[in-house]
Amino acid sequence: MKFNYSLPNTLNFLLPKFLREDYSPYKCNVSANRENYNLQGRRIHLQNMIKTWINTGKNPFIKPVECKNCLFDTRIPNIYIGSDGLCNMCMTYKKNFKLEVLQSELETFINTPREPGANLDAVVAFSGGKDSAAALYWAKKKLNLEVVAVLVQNGFIPEQVINNGRKLCDKLGVELVVLNIELAPFVKEMMDQNFTNGYPCYKCGEMFHKEIQKYCGKNGINRVILGRNWWRWIEPEVRSVRWVKDEASGLNMQFFSLPFALQLTEKDVFKILDDIDWKTVKIHGNSTNCVIPGLVEYSIYQRLGYHPELNLLSREVIAGFLNKEEAKAQLADIKDNTEILRKMVNNKLQEIKSNQSE
Repeated sequence: MKFNYSLPNTLNFLLPKFLREDYSPYKCNVSANRENYNLQGRRIHLQNMIKTWINTGKNPFIKPVECKNCLFDTRIPNIYIGSDGLCNMCMTYKKNFKLEVLQSELETFINTPREPGANLDAVVAFSGGKDSAAALYWAKKKLNLEVVAVLVQNGFIPEQVINNGRKLCDKLGVELVVLNIELAPFVKEMMDQNFTNGYPCYKCGEMFHKEIQKYCGKNGINRVILGRNWWRWIEPEVRSVRWVKDEASGLNMQFFSLPFALQLTEKDVFKILDDIDWKTVKIHGNSTNCVIPGLVEYSIYQRLGYHPELNLLSREVIAGFLNKEEAKAQLADIKDNTEILRKMVNNKLQEIKSNQSE
């Protein structure tokens, strides 16, 4: 997919670089949810809209131009649409995806030996939601790995979800370990800034990974299984694993997106859960374990003009986990839970303060 222009090839150098070259969204250095939408971010967004207009002949300044494959469109700062109708994320994925790479990573993960003295093969980062539940089942019953399920409680995962997850772990013969983090102070800070300085789920993901890594380091476990349904890396080739060097323990750890490596679809996940007669807890928002996405969606939608989970759902569509229509349906029901969010965060902060004073 290249920029179509009328200048002779010898004069290509006269065109701005952003028109001459294709690039992935990750090279734009501006987030999909506009947390860093500064002057540079606005310039990148403008360039991508101009590039889309020239590539497609459609004016994104009048109406957003949407990718023909996924949900990404020109409202997202790091996205442009090519002349074939595909966005630059789809373009990058298509160019760099090789199934044999994922198969090789799966084989490496399975055959990686335990660390000396370790009693387990891997940690399953278990959220209590559908995707990590399917990953836990597959790791234990299909791959025959000895695993522990580690759930990181951020303060916004209902006890019903944890109890429901414990039932699954008991059924599979897997220990459930619950770790705790305090997300509420960060949510309060973001809420006070109308989420222009961050998105709670991204911060939670960062804290979650650190806790899992710390747990693995203390217990000598070098593999982590995630329920993630899209890539860990998309450049220079699509990969399902991220290697992490834990400085405290010296371990080289694999954080492995098992459903993506297996190329499971959402229908596959639901079939797995149906087969073992396990259902997730009903929660509003694009989550089956945490209430935060459903509590912040309205405020962020009002600021952006699109759902904050559009970025995640688009990646799942690109990876083939679900189709575009299914993704749109999941983002269609937006509720104003601002007051519930405010009360819940204030209550959590009071609990933290009370616990610190004891």
